[in-house]
Amino acid sequence: MTEIKVPGPEPDWQPATQPPYYTGKNPAHQYSVWEHHAPLFQMIGGLALPVHPVAQRLRLQVERSWDGLGDLDIVLFRLKGFSFAISKHDGNPLGVSLVWLTEPHEEADKALDTLLEVVGIGESAVAFRGDAHEDPAERTGTAHEAGCGEDVVAVALPASPWARFRRALGGSR
Repeated sequence: MTEIKVPGPEPDWQPATQPPYYTGKNPAHQYSVWEHHAPLFQMIGGLALPVHPVAQRLRLQVERSWDGLGDLDIVLFRLKGFSFAISKHDGNPLGVSLVWLTEPHEEADKALDTLLEVVGIGESAVAFRGDAHEDPAERTGTAHEAGCGEDVVAVALPASPWARFRRALGGSR
């Protein structure tokens, strides 16, 4: 069998995972499994702690992945009838882990309460309830109220994904 050689990348092609997507010369854009599925998930809140302590409590394996906001830690698991994902981006200036339902459910508050109960943490660990991208008036709390990000000032540029995320959580100052 003849060996087939694939040429290397063109010198002016940026990495396919590097933003800004579709603006460089590389014709390919790579996306992660997490990035592909996360839009289907229902965000139900945020925790003012990393993913690892929750994973250790439940004996879960933390996976490393990445998406348009950068590298992240994530665990996906089922717990008392709810399918959860908890994710935390490395560069998240608020230090918040996001809690998702991988299958939308009408009782999102019950799901979050179930997680808190089983993990053995109280309401003080909740940075916010609901979807960080919805109107802040519709959420029951914010990361700022929970004490997250008190010393985070001007970490992200106004147009960056993290700046939009901070504004969605009510953390822009």
